[in-house]
Amino acid sequence: MSEENIAIVRRLTEEGFVGGKIEVIDDLVAENCVDHDPMPEQPAGREGQRGVCQMVVSGLSDRTVANHYLVAAGDTVTESWTFHGTHTGDFMGVPATGRQIEIRGIEIWRCANGKIVERRGVLDTGAVMQQLGVVGE
Repeated sequence: MSEENIAIVRRLTEEGFVGGKIEVIDDLVAENCVDHDPMPEQPAGREGQRGVCQMVVSGLSDRTVANHYLVAAGDTVTESWTFHGTHTGDFMGVPATGRQIEIRGIEIWRCANGKIVERRGVLDTGAVMQQLGVVGE
C-alpha cells in the first residue's frame, strides 16, 4: 500500500504540477479532500487542489521539481521538494515578472482507496514573495 500511495503523490506532482495536466486532479484527489494548510481564498475539497494546480500551471513556465524524498508509512506520504519555474503569468496574486523562482516545501498527504484525502504542508511563501519582488530582502 505504501508504494501505491507514493505513486499517487509522485503522479500528482509530476503530471499535474510539473506536467500541466490539471485533469489528473480528478483521478488522484478525493472530492472531499481536506487541506489543513490551504492557500488564501482556496476553495475546499478537490476544487481547491485543482485551483492551486491551475495557478501553478498558469503562472509558471519551465516547471521542474526535485523530490528530495518521498517516504510512506501506512496511508501517509511525506514529500520534500524544491520547485523551479519562470514567473510568466499571474501567480499568488502577482502579475508576471519574468523572474526565475524557487519554491521549497514539505507536504504530508494521506491516501485512502487510491485517492488523496488529506493534505498538510508548509511552503516558503516569504522567499517566493522576495523572489517576485513583492517584499524586500
